[in-house]
Amino acid sequence: MSLRRFCCWIVLLSVLISIPSTSGAVQPGSAAPAPRVGVALEGGAALGLAHIGVLQWMEEHHIPIYYVAGTSMGGLVGGMYATGNSPEEMKAFISKINWDDVLAGQTEYQNLTYRRKEDATQYPNRLEFGIRDGVRFPEGFNSGHQVGLILDQIALPYSEMKSFDDLPIPFACVATDLVSKKQHVFREGSLGQALRSTMSMPGVFNPVRTDSQVLVDGALLENLPVDITKQLGADIVIAVHLEVKPMKATDHLSSFGVLGESLAVMIAANELRSMEKADVLVTVPLAGFGGMNFSKGEEIIKLGYEAAASKAAILSRFSVDDATWQAYVSQRASRKQTAPVPQFVEVTGTKPKLAKEIEHRLADDVGKPVDTARIDTDLNYLTGVGRFDRLGYYMVEKNGQQGLMIRADEKEYSPPIVRPLLDIDGTNYDRPQFIFGGRITLLDVGGFGSEWRNDIEFGSEYGVHTEYFHPVAESRFFVAPYAFAFNRAQDYYHYSTLTAEYRDRDLGGGLDLGYMFSRKDELRVGYEAAYRRLTPAVGTALFGTLEGRMGTTTLQFNHIGRDEPVIPTRGFDLNFTSFFRDASPGATENYPGVQTRYTWFVPISKKSSVFTTGFAGSTFGYTQTGVPPFSLGGSRDLLAYGQNELLTQQFYLFKAGYIHPLWYLPPMFGKDISVIGTYEVGKVFYTQPGTSSIPTDFAAALVVDSLFGPVEAGYSYGATGHRRFFYRIGRIF
Repeated sequence: MSLRRFCCWIVLLSVLISIPSTSGAVQPGSAAPAPRVGVALEGGAALGLAHIGVLQWMEEHHIPIYYVAGTSMGGLVGGMYATGNSPEEMKAFISKINWDDVLAGQTEYQNLTYRRKEDATQYPNRLEFGIRDGVRFPEGFNSGHQVGLILDQIALPYSEMKSFDDLPIPFACVATDLVSKKQHVFREGSLGQALRSTMSMPGVFNPVRTDSQVLVDGALLENLPVDITKQLGADIVIAVHLEVKPMKATDHLSSFGVLGESLAVMIAANELRSMEKADVLVTVPLAGFGGMNFSKGEEIIKLGYEAAASKAAILSRFSVDDATWQAYVSQRASRKQTAPVPQFVEVTGTKPKLAKEIEHRLADDVGKPVDTARIDTDLNYLTGVGRFDRLGYYMVEKNGQQGLMIRADEKEYSPPIVRPLLDIDGTNYDRPQFIFGGRITLLDVGGFGSEWRNDIEFGSEYGVHTEYFHPVAESRFFVAPYAFAFNRAQDYYHYSTLTAEYRDRDLGGGLDLGYMFSRKDELRVGYEAAYRRLTPAVGTALFGTLEGRMGTTTLQFNHIGRDEPVIPTRGFDLNFTSFFRDASPGATENYPGVQTRYTWFVPISKKSSVFTTGFAGSTFGYTQTGVPPFSLGGSRDLLAYGQNELLTQQFYLFKAGYIHPLWYLPPMFGKDISVIGTYEVGKVFYTQPGTSSIPTDFAAALVVDSLFGPVEAGYSYGATGHRRFFYRIGRIF
């Protein structure tokens, strides 16, 4: 028998011997009042849902709870119960939460502004840091925005309550202050802030900052707050312990696993001290579950109920008769509050123009009962600008009126915002290409809403692209001057055989005028001038050396309608570009051109999706273009063919595919592992000698949508002997 189990049995035995029967508690004429029972609820992430089951059993058996204290998830459940929610209401509330979204901590792709959508698509990883006052990283994998909205909804009716003793059930929760290195017990102040603090798992969620404190999860010092429950006034403390699977010496551990188990040792030590002080200990056996198993909430809640039932002989001593129970329930209900109707909306914590936008977005909520679901939707939409760690809300009173206060927490580490790039293209697996770099974005340069975006890459390719985006008079119109310099490798084929590698050096710039229709659509017209030098580096010089001025007038329309940046499951993307080239090295005539591409994703089941892609380009019969302007083959289209293998002045391509997730990753480390199958068929006109005019292939691959970006490995089989194993890290669609 383990030390923890031995101590539990000793505590339980002492309780059985020492606790007097209270079955007749607060009966008329009784000699002594019934002891006032408090519960201490342990932290444990998803395992903490078991507390709901314990509380449900106690309610069904008429055991009045006069005090509640909790830590971490125990704090959330305890806070919900203390604000007057029944176990049934808590179960209904919890069941509506999409825990994967909450724990992933990412703004939904569809809520991002157009330029933030571009960032997420072109730099398909979840990494971001800042270079304000040096290199600075986020304080957690998750800003806590989504979980904050959940807690704000719970706390909203009690926004102006000064003491947690005034809740329907007096309440306390525990956080750890990294500044003082001591626990901090919340018994007053902002209930929403208290719940965010107690749940801020270090390294996972951003800590909660005050003027003098940095607050994280209370589990580090007091995961089972028995002492605090007694300090609230409880005569008897019922502690709920979440028993997890013990570690074995033969267990395999990663570096994260070692860190996790090390923290578990420290937490277990403070749990054991608290267990020894509890009057009654309810242990919930949860060895078959992990802290991230929120999808198994119903099973976990049921185990909590069964654990309480197994202690019926002890717990029933605290039951009261029907009359006393109804008096208790009525007294508790009389203290329950609802949120008042807001008469104004005010924003704090951000720039006046952003505050005005937020106030405008929420203006319809004034004069109506608070609709937290609608507020959550609006605040999620507003996080799409990319400036905020989180947006939250609470009620305030000003000039005798109740209003809705929106708190905007801007990212402490940025701007400038840095999105790193790692791109490995193993389409030609014996000659992989490596590109490293990043995108650096500065905001409000030269005016609110302006952006200075800089892309830098090095490795197999070298280059820099800088663009200044500036709205015209705060309208949807914008100007975007840009400049670039690139040195890229270009493969060229002859009779399907790689014969040459060129270096393509480009130096130039341009100016676009545009209009932003929505967060999905953008139109641009512009002119680009550049100097191009195309020189052979290895192999046969198919085109010789080409150099000279390039001049291109373009009209572009983009629609980004997909639901995810990496592996979409629904939505429609469209890119249309028309151009007129008035100068190009090697070309003997000026020529027009057009290129368009769509991809349509359609779900066919709860998990699986299909997609189709149409891709076409033409110079309308002009063939004296020097190097043909369109290229197929490689990492995104016709995977069985080499990069740049199909050069042409006119083509069309059709692709059909199937996407099915096989396994889901922990939300903090990515999304899922999927299988993707595709079939492609096209038609190529005016090709190089020996090139297949009707290229086709099948491909199948596994894709890991990870925190660091998509990782793909697969095999493709095509016409005319084309086949290859491929792998890549970087953009898939």
